[in-house]
Amino acid sequence: MVSAPPSPLQRRRSSSPSSAALLIGLSGLGLLAAVLMAFELQKNTVYFMTPAEAVAKAPQLERQGRPIRIGGMVKVGSLHHTGTNLTSTFTLWDLHDAQIQVTYVGLLPDMFKEGSGVVVEGSLHDQGQTLAASKLMVKHSEEYTQPDHADSINSQLLEASLFKTSEPSEALSAPSP
Repeated sequence: MVSAPPSPLQRRRSSSPSSAALLIGLSGLGLLAAVLMAFELQKNTVYFMTPAEAVAKAPQLERQGRPIRIGGMVKVGSLHHTGTNLTSTFTLWDLHDAQIQVTYVGLLPDMFKEGSGVVVEGSLHDQGQTLAASKLMVKHSEEYTQPDHADSINSQLLEASLFKTSEPSEALSAPSP
């Protein structure tokens, strides 16, 4: 007796278990990839506390001894330098009442100034009243403003170099408008 070839419905049923297994396998791989990405993102995400949070959690943070990050504003009039060993001290505050005295040894970033935002990384001491900073990260404005042309460009020197109308040495000696 010759058996009849399987109908399309029977063929579809026979391939269903392998399709379901493939779908389950791909779903599992997708879930695994999502979990791994979440863990990696969590490790690389940078969090910082406000000065008020750091002062409130100071005993616990000092016991842990790990570096922490605190973000706030550099209080105007609080920045002091010692010229011999590049030590700078300033007050970090949150525009309310919480303040932390920060000591940093090293060159200050170019954009660091009083009244600007900064994130400092270091270790807390004295019940959260002082922080020995090992890193300063300065916040900057996201708005670009064109520099004042009179201060930044000697127009005669620019014309001399672009159009070769005169010697550059003459343009250097001539006063800028």
